[in-house]
Amino acid sequence: MKNRLLENKTAVVFGAAGNLGKQVALSFIDHGAKTYLSDVNISKISDIADAASIEKVDALNEGAIASYMQSIAEKEQTIDIVINLSGSNPAAYNHGKPAVDVSMEQLLIPMKTATATQFITAKAAYRFMSAQKSGVILFITSTLSKIAPAWTTALTASHAATEALTMTLANEWSPEGIRVVCIRSEAMTESPTIDYTFGTMGANIGLSRQEMQATVEEKVPLRRLTQGAETAKVAVMAASDLAEFMTGTVLNHSGGHVLQ
Repeated sequence: MKNRLLENKTAVVFGAAGNLGKQVALSFIDHGAKTYLSDVNISKISDIADAASIEKVDALNEGAIASYMQSIAEKEQTIDIVINLSGSNPAAYNHGKPAVDVSMEQLLIPMKTATATQFITAKAAYRFMSAQKSGVILFITSTLSKIAPAWTTALTASHAATEALTMTLANEWSPEGIRVVCIRSEAMTESPTIDYTFGTMGANIGLSRQEMQATVEEKVPLRRLTQGAETAKVAVMAASDLAEFMTGTVLNHSGGHVLQ
Protein backbone atom coordinates (compact mmCIF):
# COMPACT_ATOMS: atom_id res chain seq x y z
CA MET A 1 0.00 0.00 0.00
CA LYS A 2 1.48 3.33 -1.09
CA ASN A 3 -0.84 5.57 0.91
CA ARG A 4 -2.72 5.24 4.18
CA LEU A 5 -4.77 8.41 4.01
CA LEU A 6 -7.51 7.07 6.28
CA GLU A 7 -5.33 5.42 8.93
CA ASN A 8 -7.03 5.32 12.35
CA LYS A 9 -10.38 6.39 10.87
CA THR A 10 -13.67 4.58 11.33
CA ALA A 11 -15.77 4.58 8.16
CA VAL A 12 -19.36 3.45 7.63
CA VAL A 13 -20.50 2.59 4.10
CA PHE A 14 -24.20 2.14 3.42
CA GLY A 15 -25.27 0.66 0.08
CA ALA A 16 -21.96 -1.17 -0.10
CA ALA A 17 -23.19 -3.92 -2.44
CA GLY A 18 -23.59 -1.68 -5.47
CA ASN A 19 -20.86 -1.07 -8.03
CA LEU A 20 -19.61 2.17 -6.47
CA GLY A 21 -20.34 1.04 -2.92
CA LYS A 22 -18.03 -1.90 -3.28
CA GLN A 23 -15.28 0.18 -4.87
CA VAL A 24 -15.48 2.80 -2.11
CA ALA A 25 -15.40 0.08 0.55
CA LEU A 26 -12.27 -1.47 -0.95
CA SER A 27 -10.57 1.91 -1.28
CA PHE A 28 -11.36 2.92 2.30
CA ILE A 29 -9.97 -0.39 3.55
CA ASP A 30 -6.88 -0.06 1.34
CA HIS A 31 -6.20 3.37 2.82
CA GLY A 32 -6.35 2.11 6.37
CA ALA A 33 -9.88 2.89 7.54
CA LYS A 34 -11.67 0.43 9.78
CA THR A 35 -14.63 0.03 7.47
CA TYR A 36 -18.13 -1.14 8.37
CA LEU A 37 -20.28 -2.26 5.44
CA SER A 38 -24.02 -2.66 5.11
CA ASP A 39 -26.65 -3.24 2.46
CA VAL A 40 -29.96 -5.02 2.06
CA ASN A 41 -28.19 -7.58 -0.14
CA ILE A 42 -25.04 -8.54 1.74
CA SER A 43 -24.31 -11.61 -0.39
CA LYS A 44 -22.65 -9.30 -2.92
CA ILE A 45 -20.09 -8.06 -0.38
CA SER A 46 -19.49 -11.22 1.60
CA ASP A 47 -16.12 -11.61 -0.12
CA ILE A 48 -14.66 -8.39 1.35
CA ALA A 49 -12.59 -10.14 3.97
CA ASP A 50 -10.98 -7.05 5.52
CA ALA A 51 -14.24 -5.29 6.38
CA ALA A 52 -14.74 -4.58 10.07
CA SER A 53 -18.22 -6.09 9.70
CA ILE A 54 -20.85 -6.74 7.06
CA GLU A 55 -24.45 -6.36 8.14
CA LYS A 56 -27.87 -6.27 6.56
CA VAL A 57 -29.29 -2.77 7.10
CA ASP A 58 -32.14 -1.04 5.29
CA ALA A 59 -30.86 2.49 4.66
CA LEU A 60 -34.42 3.81 4.68
CA ASN A 61 -35.17 2.45 8.14
CA GLU A 62 -34.24 5.20 10.61
CA GLY A 63 -34.55 2.96 13.65
CA ALA A 64 -32.32 0.26 12.18
CA ILE A 65 -29.76 2.85 11.13
CA ALA A 66 -29.68 4.42 14.59
CA SER A 67 -29.14 1.04 16.25
CA TYR A 68 -26.45 0.07 13.74
CA MET A 69 -24.55 3.33 14.20
CA GLN A 70 -24.83 3.09 17.98
CA SER A 71 -23.30 -0.39 17.92
CA ILE A 72 -20.36 0.88 15.85
CA ALA A 73 -19.82 3.90 18.10
CA GLU A 74 -19.77 1.67 21.16
CA LYS A 75 -17.03 -0.47 19.60
CA GLU A 76 -14.90 2.29 18.09
CA GLN A 77 -15.68 5.35 20.27
CA THR A 78 -15.70 7.51 17.12
CA ILE A 79 -17.38 7.52 13.72
CA ASP A 80 -15.22 9.52 11.34
CA ILE A 81 -16.65 8.94 7.86
CA VAL A 82 -20.15 8.10 6.64
CA ILE A 83 -21.14 7.61 3.02
CA ASN A 84 -24.37 6.20 1.59
CA LEU A 85 -24.31 4.79 -1.94
CA SER A 86 -27.78 3.26 -1.97
CA GLY A 87 -29.99 3.41 -5.04
CA SER A 88 -32.83 1.67 -6.80
CA ASN A 89 -33.70 0.00 -10.08
CA PRO A 90 -33.75 2.73 -12.79
CA ALA A 91 -36.56 0.93 -14.59
CA ALA A 92 -38.79 1.61 -11.58
CA TYR A 93 -38.79 5.34 -12.29
CA ASN A 94 -38.65 5.11 -16.12
CA HIS A 95 -35.12 6.39 -16.34
CA GLY A 96 -34.17 6.88 -19.98
CA LYS A 97 -37.78 7.51 -20.98
CA PRO A 98 -39.56 10.79 -21.89
CA ALA A 99 -40.73 12.95 -19.00
CA VAL A 100 -44.37 12.56 -20.03
CA ASP A 101 -44.02 8.84 -19.32
CA VAL A 102 -42.86 9.45 -15.73
CA SER A 103 -45.63 9.52 -13.14
CA MET A 104 -45.50 11.62 -9.98
CA GLU A 105 -44.95 8.45 -7.96
CA GLN A 106 -42.03 7.48 -10.21
CA LEU A 107 -40.53 10.98 -9.96
CA LEU A 108 -40.38 10.57 -6.19
CA ILE A 109 -38.68 7.16 -6.18
CA PRO A 110 -35.06 8.40 -6.44
CA MET A 111 -35.97 11.34 -4.22
CA LYS A 112 -36.49 8.64 -1.60
CA THR A 113 -33.98 5.95 -2.55
CA ALA A 114 -31.12 8.32 -3.44
CA THR A 115 -31.65 11.72 -1.79
CA ALA A 116 -33.75 10.92 1.29
CA THR A 117 -31.70 7.86 2.24
CA GLN A 118 -28.52 9.95 2.21
CA PHE A 119 -30.24 12.51 4.43
CA ILE A 120 -31.34 9.80 6.87
CA THR A 121 -27.85 8.35 7.30
CA ALA A 122 -26.37 11.86 7.52
CA LYS A 123 -28.72 12.67 10.38
CA ALA A 124 -27.69 9.48 12.15
CA ALA A 125 -24.02 10.40 11.67
CA TYR A 126 -24.61 13.90 13.02
CA ARG A 127 -25.59 12.55 16.43
CA PHE A 128 -22.13 11.07 16.93
CA MET A 129 -20.03 13.54 14.97
CA SER A 130 -21.48 16.56 16.77
CA ALA A 131 -20.58 15.00 20.11
CA GLN A 132 -16.99 14.35 19.03
CA LYS A 133 -16.75 17.70 17.16
CA SER A 134 -15.40 16.07 14.00
CA GLY A 135 -16.38 13.88 11.07
CA VAL A 136 -17.00 13.75 7.35
CA ILE A 137 -20.29 13.03 5.62
CA LEU A 138 -20.01 12.26 1.93
CA PHE A 139 -22.84 12.46 -0.60
CA ILE A 140 -22.84 11.18 -4.19
CA THR A 141 -24.49 12.62 -7.30
CA SER A 142 -23.78 12.63 -11.02
CA THR A 143 -23.29 15.09 -13.87
CA LEU A 144 -27.05 14.83 -14.46
CA SER A 145 -27.46 17.55 -11.82
CA LYS A 146 -25.84 20.09 -14.17
CA ILE A 147 -26.13 18.60 -17.67
CA ALA A 148 -29.81 17.67 -17.17
CA PRO A 149 -30.20 15.64 -20.38
CA ALA A 150 -33.57 14.62 -21.74
CA TRP A 151 -35.14 11.38 -20.46
CA THR A 152 -33.52 11.57 -17.02
CA THR A 153 -36.24 13.49 -15.19
CA ALA A 154 -36.44 11.71 -11.83
CA LEU A 155 -32.75 11.05 -11.25
CA THR A 156 -31.69 14.52 -12.41
CA ALA A 157 -34.12 16.13 -9.97
CA SER A 158 -32.88 13.87 -7.17
CA HIS A 159 -29.21 14.61 -7.78
CA ALA A 160 -29.81 18.36 -7.93
CA ALA A 161 -31.67 18.12 -4.63
CA THR A 162 -28.81 16.18 -3.03
CA GLU A 163 -26.32 18.85 -4.04
CA ALA A 164 -28.52 21.52 -2.45
CA LEU A 165 -28.78 19.33 0.66
CA THR A 166 -24.97 19.22 0.83
CA MET A 167 -24.81 23.00 1.06
CA THR A 168 -27.52 23.51 3.64
CA LEU A 169 -26.24 20.76 5.96
CA ALA A 170 -22.70 22.14 5.70
CA ASN A 171 -23.96 25.57 6.72
CA GLU A 172 -25.78 24.05 9.68
CA TRP A 173 -23.33 21.39 10.84
CA SER A 174 -19.83 22.51 9.88
CA PRO A 175 -19.61 24.98 12.80
CA GLU A 176 -19.62 21.84 14.93
CA GLY A 177 -16.62 20.39 13.11
CA ILE A 178 -18.52 18.22 10.61
CA ARG A 179 -17.56 18.43 6.95
CA VAL A 180 -20.27 17.70 4.38
CA VAL A 181 -18.95 17.11 0.87
CA CYS A 182 -20.62 15.85 -2.30
CA ILE A 183 -18.95 14.01 -5.19
CA ARG A 184 -20.49 14.63 -8.60
CA SER A 185 -19.29 11.78 -10.82
CA GLU A 186 -19.36 11.24 -14.54
CA ALA A 187 -21.03 8.03 -15.71
CA MET A 188 -19.24 4.90 -14.49
CA THR A 189 -19.08 2.52 -17.43
CA GLU A 190 -19.37 -0.72 -15.43
CA SER A 191 -22.39 0.47 -13.45
CA PRO A 192 -25.65 -1.46 -14.06
CA THR A 193 -27.53 1.86 -13.93
CA ILE A 194 -25.36 3.33 -16.68
CA ASP A 195 -25.68 0.16 -18.73
CA TYR A 196 -29.46 0.38 -18.45
CA THR A 197 -29.44 4.11 -19.20
CA PHE A 198 -27.39 3.90 -22.37
CA GLY A 199 -29.38 0.92 -23.59
CA THR A 200 -32.74 2.59 -22.98
CA MET A 201 -31.80 6.07 -24.17
CA GLY A 202 -30.08 4.69 -27.24
CA ALA A 203 -33.18 2.74 -28.18
CA ASN A 204 -35.17 6.00 -28.10
CA ILE A 205 -33.09 7.42 -30.95
CA GLY A 206 -32.09 4.29 -32.81
CA LEU A 207 -28.60 3.83 -31.37
CA SER A 208 -27.00 0.75 -29.85
CA ARG A 209 -25.85 0.83 -26.24
CA GLN A 210 -22.23 1.27 -27.41
CA GLU A 211 -23.15 4.03 -29.85
CA MET A 212 -25.03 5.87 -27.12
CA GLN A 213 -22.00 5.74 -24.85
CA ALA A 214 -19.84 7.07 -27.67
CA THR A 215 -22.10 10.11 -28.12
CA VAL A 216 -21.70 10.94 -24.43
CA GLU A 217 -17.93 10.42 -24.50
CA GLU A 218 -17.68 12.96 -27.32
CA LYS A 219 -19.06 15.60 -24.95
CA VAL A 220 -16.40 14.90 -22.30
CA PRO A 221 -13.11 16.77 -22.87
CA LEU A 222 -11.14 13.72 -21.71
CA ARG A 223 -13.07 11.74 -24.36
CA ARG A 224 -13.93 8.91 -22.01
CA LEU A 225 -16.17 8.13 -19.07
CA THR A 226 -15.02 7.06 -15.61
CA GLN A 227 -15.14 3.91 -13.51
CA GLY A 228 -16.10 3.21 -9.94
CA ALA A 229 -12.49 2.79 -8.83
CA GLU A 230 -11.68 6.33 -9.99
CA THR A 231 -14.68 7.83 -8.22
CA ALA A 232 -13.72 5.89 -5.08
CA LYS A 233 -10.32 7.63 -5.10
CA VAL A 234 -12.11 10.97 -4.94
CA ALA A 235 -14.10 9.70 -1.96
CA VAL A 236 -10.87 8.75 -0.20
CA MET A 237 -9.41 12.20 -0.80
CA ALA A 238 -12.58 13.97 0.35
CA ALA A 239 -12.72 11.86 3.51
CA SER A 240 -9.06 12.39 4.34
CA ASP A 241 -7.22 15.24 6.01
CA LEU A 242 -6.08 16.36 2.56
CA ALA A 243 -9.52 17.98 2.32
CA GLU A 244 -9.70 19.18 5.93
CA PHE A 245 -10.79 22.73 4.95
CA MET A 246 -13.38 21.58 2.43
CA THR A 247 -17.10 21.56 3.22
CA GLY A 248 -20.38 22.49 1.56
CA THR A 249 -18.90 21.88 -1.86
CA VAL A 250 -19.43 19.52 -4.78
CA LEU A 251 -16.29 17.88 -6.13
CA ASN A 252 -16.55 17.94 -9.92
CA HIS A 253 -15.42 14.47 -11.03
CA SER A 254 -16.77 14.89 -14.57
CA GLY A 255 -13.73 14.75 -16.84
CA GLY A 256 -14.63 18.28 -17.89
CA HIS A 257 -18.19 17.41 -18.94
CA VAL A 258 -19.26 20.01 -16.39
CA LEU A 259 -16.99 23.06 -16.63
CA GLN A 260 -17.03 25.18 -13.49
